[in-house]
Amino acid sequence: MPPIVTGSVVAPIGLNLASSAVADAINANLTINSVADLPNLIVAAMTFLTAALIPLHLRGFLRLLPILSGVIAWYLLAALLGVLEPGSVARIRDAAWIGLPPFQAPAFSLHALVAIAPMFIVLVAENKGHIAAISSYMGRDLNPHLGRAYLGDALATLLSSLGGGTPQTTYAENMGVMAITRVFSTYNFIVAAWATILLGLCPKFGALIQAIPKPVLGGISLILYGLIALMGVRIWIDAKLDFADPHNLVVAGASLIAASGLGVRRLTIAGINIAGIAFGTLLAILLNTGLSIGRKPPNSGATGRKRS
Repeated sequence: MPPIVTGSVVAPIGLNLASSAVADAINANLTINSVADLPNLIVAAMTFLTAALIPLHLRGFLRLLPILSGVIAWYLLAALLGVLEPGSVARIRDAAWIGLPPFQAPAFSLHALVAIAPMFIVLVAENKGHIAAISSYMGRDLNPHLGRAYLGDALATLLSSLGGGTPQTTYAENMGVMAITRVFSTYNFIVAAWATILLGLCPKFGALIQAIPKPVLGGISLILYGLIALMGVRIWIDAKLDFADPHNLVVAGASLIAASGLGVRRLTIAGINIAGIAFGTLLAILLNTGLSIGRKPPNSGATGRKRS
């Protein structure tokens, strides 16, 4: 999977999520009809500005926490402005401090296998793109560790499925945070994993997270999803791809448009739903493979020129 494919996998992830970020920041109808809509806009705008300005102007520990600082600050102020969803405070109050998540025994389903198994092709390309993006930000070649990433994903998905959980993947949002903070230590993720496990046993914390106002999420998502899209572009830039080459134009352009056109909706083929990101990824892989058949390498004719 060359850079033209991996970039075409990563960039659509951010573009695909763009509509949800904007909808959260404004509202589902994308309309501003009265003064009552202004609190949402204020909270979204100020959350965005807080997260954007902290890494630019602050130093020390707070500089490493722009996303968390923006969420916490405007979560509290959103409560004062009355932006919290009705009933969210009651759900937080009524939630237990300690509890187990709902577990479910695995069950065999051929239809589920047929629907889900092809998506692992997408995850392979997505992981490759994520590793390439992090390599670019760190200035290190992480490709020798690609096998670990695949193995970790596979084991995590296997373990999750045994308890009725969802498939796992390398989340591009985390890469966005890493790009902003410039902190790439794997020890952070070990601590984060254990903290997440412990907090997952606290329903009250879950209710607290679910009560985060959509304008706060929208303001933060504008930054995170934008960074994800730009990671794909950076893969292309670092690989010095020639976009005067029709092959690169077709592969990147078609996959971007297909994935963005579907957005958060799904394409249904013979009863199987394929998300926009998955369809764009498969299209990039197929186009790159198909259009490469019989294709001469760029500038291949230049080697036969005589020196003057």
